[in-house]
Amino acid sequence: HKVGRVLEVGCGEGNILSFLVSPASDDEHPITHLYGIDVSAEALEKAHDQLKPTDHDTWSLRVDELCIELFHGSAMAPAAPIAIDAVVCSEVIEHVQESKVPALTHAVLGVYRPRLAVFTTPNAEFNVHFPALCYGTLEARFRDADHKFEWTRAEFAQWAQDAAAHYGYQVELRGIGMTMRNAAEGFEPYGGCSQMALFTRQSEDPKEPPPGCVLEPCPELVPYATIKYPFYAQPPLPDEQLLELVLGIVRFLVDAQSAFGLADLWSVLEVRHHFKRRQALQTWLLGNSRHFAPAGQQEQEQPPAQRYTLTGA
Repeated sequence: HKVGRVLEVGCGEGNILSFLVSPASDDEHPITHLYGIDVSAEALEKAHDQLKPTDHDTWSLRVDELCIELFHGSAMAPAAPIAIDAVVCSEVIEHVQESKVPALTHAVLGVYRPRLAVFTTPNAEFNVHFPALCYGTLEARFRDADHKFEWTRAEFAQWAQDAAAHYGYQVELRGIGMTMRNAAEGFEPYGGCSQMALFTRQSEDPKEPPPGCVLEPCPELVPYATIKYPFYAQPPLPDEQLLELVLGIVRFLVDAQSAFGLADLWSVLEVRHHFKRRQALQTWLLGNSRHFAPAGQQEQEQPPAQRYTLTGA
C-alpha cells in the first residue's frame, strides 16, 4: 500500500508504534512518520519511554528519517494538522460508548480519510471459550472491565459494511487469533479471538457524518512529545570512492565463496547508507559490468540477478 505516514488512534503504551519503528522490508516505501493519540497521559508517558531511540539507533544509523509525534486527547477531537496514509485503531472501539462509535468512525474515515484503515475489536462469540465470562447467560461479563460492549462477528460486519458504504471504502473482514483448528468432533466454530476490518479508500470525495451521528464538542489535541530518530544524512560518496568501498566489501565476500549475493551486500550498513534503496544498488551493480557480472545464466523471464561475481577488471 506504499504507506509512509501512520496514525494510531488509542496508541496506549506504544506497542504497535514500537513495532512500526523497525524498518520495513519494503525499503522502497519506508515509514517516515508515526503519530499516536491517546486520552491517557500516563499511557503516553510509557509510550514515550518505549519509543525513544536506543544506543543502537545512535551508532547504527537508519537509512531514512523517522519522526514520531504523540498527542494527548480524544480521537474525536478536531483533527491534528497532519497528513497520513493509514490509521490503526486496534482494540479501541470497544472502550467507547456504543452511542459514540459513529463519531469515532467519522473521525477516522470521514475526517482523516486515510488510504488504509485497520480496526480490530474482540469477537464476543469467542467468549464461550472463557467459562468465567458466562457468555450467553444473564451473568455474562465482558473480557475487560472497561469494555462498553463486545460485538459478534455479524454485528462487527454490519458496522464495517455500513461505514464502508457511507465513506467510500472497500472493506475486508478477517479473524484474528485462535480459531480452534483440529478441534474435537462436534465443536462449533466461533471465529477468532479478535476480528479485523481492513478499509481501503475508493473515493477521495469528502463525506459528511451519516444521519444520527452526534459530534460532541471536544478539546483540541495537545502535542505531548516529538521523537526524532538519528539517520544517515551525509552527501553521497564520489563515484570512485563508492566503487572502492563496494569492491573492498565484495573482495572480502568472494574470499569466502565463489559469488556474492545482493542480500549479502545489502546487509552491510555502509552500503545501505550510500545506496538508500536495494533497487538502486542492483541498478548500480548491473551498470558497472567492468567489475561485476550476474552469476550463472539468467533467463529473460527470471527476476533480476540476485547473485554476482567479480569480473576481474
